[in-house]
Amino acid sequence: MVYADYEYYQNNYFGTLPEELFNSQVLKASREIDKNINTILNDEIINSLSEKAQDQLKYTACALTDLIYSKGQSDNKKLSSLSIDGVSKTFKSVSIAQYNMSRKDILSNLPDELTCYI
Repeated sequence: MVYADYEYYQNNYFGTLPEELFNSQVLKASREIDKNINTILNDEIINSLSEKAQDQLKYTACALTDLIYSKGQSDNKKLSSLSIDGVSKTFKSVSIAQYNMSRKDILSNLPDELTCYI
């Protein structure tokens, strides 16, 4: 189960990934949430959450989706800096430490109602 849909991603989170990329990454983000709370959320659990908590869950899934995508993109780029005749090119990459810190920060926004599963 995924915890956010593309409509929410576009209209509430204001994400910029195309739908195909979002759909391929949101599942990874949802599994990351599952690992963090030590359970797989089902419709019954999600529907029992307050609206605010459901929104937090969706927002967290979207933020993780963007982070996972960014990490994947930076892993695929090998060039870190190039300069030829005054023309410079640098690829920004996400280090493992930056990724882990960002992931921890994003996951800290999960709703408090889910702490019973930790």
